[in-house]
Amino acid sequence: MRVILTQDVPGTGSAGDVREVASGYARNYLLPRRMAQPARAQVEAQIRSQRERQRHRDEAEVTAARELAARLEAAAIEIPARAGETGKLYGAVVNIDVAEALEAQLGVTVDRRKIEFEPAHEVGEHEAVARLHSEVEARIKVRVVAA
Repeated sequence: MRVILTQDVPGTGSAGDVREVASGYARNYLLPRRMAQPARAQVEAQIRSQRERQRHRDEAEVTAARELAARLEAAAIEIPARAGETGKLYGAVVNIDVAEALEAQLGVTVDRRKIEFEPAHEVGEHEAVARLHSEVEARIKVRVVAA
C-alpha cells in the first residue's frame, strides 16, 4: 500500500515521503496513529508543490545570508572598553558586545548565540565568527579600543 508519511517514522521514512508499505502495517499501525495517510494523486501533487515552495524559501534564505555575510566581512566594528595603561581590559568583551556593536554600527541584528567570539581581555584586533545559516558563516573584524 502506498502511503504519505505525515511525521517521521523510524525505519520507514521522514515526513512528506511517499512509501510503499505492507497493507497490515499501514492499516494497523500508521493510519490509526495518524503517522501516514493513503497516497492519492492529488495529495502527492500537493506534497510536491509544498516541497518546491520550501526549496525556494531555503534558497532565498541562503542567498540573503550570503549577502549579509559579504556585508559583515567587508566591515570592521569598533568596541570601546575601559582599559588600563598596559592595554588590559578591566572586564572582557564578549559575544553580546559584538552583537550590540553590529546593531549599533551597521544596523544588522544577529543573535548573540550565533556569534562565536573568544572573550577579549586586551585592546587590539580580534575576530568573531557569525553563523548566519547552516551553510553560511561570516568572519567579522572586531577592534577593541580603550575608552
